[in-house]
Amino acid sequence: MDFIQHTLQLISDALLLPTLAAILLLLVWTLTMIGGLLREWLGRKAVRRCLHEALELARTPATGTAALEKLRDSPGGLPARFALSLGSRLQDLQERSKSLEDAETDVAARLSQLTWATRVAPMLGLMGTLIPLGPALTGLASGNVAELSSNLVVAFTATVCGVLIGCTTYTLTTIRRSWYGRDMNDLEYILTRLETRP
Repeated sequence: MDFIQHTLQLISDALLLPTLAAILLLLVWTLTMIGGLLREWLGRKAVRRCLHEALELARTPATGTAALEKLRDSPGGLPARFALSLGSRLQDLQERSKSLEDAETDVAARLSQLTWATRVAPMLGLMGTLIPLGPALTGLASGNVAELSSNLVVAFTATVCGVLIGCTTYTLTTIRRSWYGRDMNDLEYILTRLETRP
């Protein structure tokens, strides 16, 4: 029994530094995601304007593929990725459909990264909390207040960072899902209008 307890304690202690390093890496990654969202937000008005103009062209009879060509003017975002994927194959219905599916896959991949971080960061924070509690309780039992306080600081800091990352990535996911959902809806409408045009 003592051997099992000692082995588990060694494993737990060995996981502390990797857990804290993972939390730190996730924190840095989250900061880069915030920067990316701010950059995307700055160009958001131009993207929406481009999509609006493409929608109007799609509603206008006898404009051909002008709506799809308009998407090339988008400074970024989903319309730009769709236009880049489609290239010069504007008349090909299968290529349009494939480019839209590629855009959907790209959106799903970007959102899944944020969703993963939203779920994993609090778990790492919990691990970073529980692992130092063992040595903290040992320090308490032996009357070593310095060891107790040092381990408690690590524990609560890990919790705060994990929850902060989870809250931030959840917010980023919500904002991006809203943006991409709206853009995807507009792109699908444009393609539907062009496909049903005689």
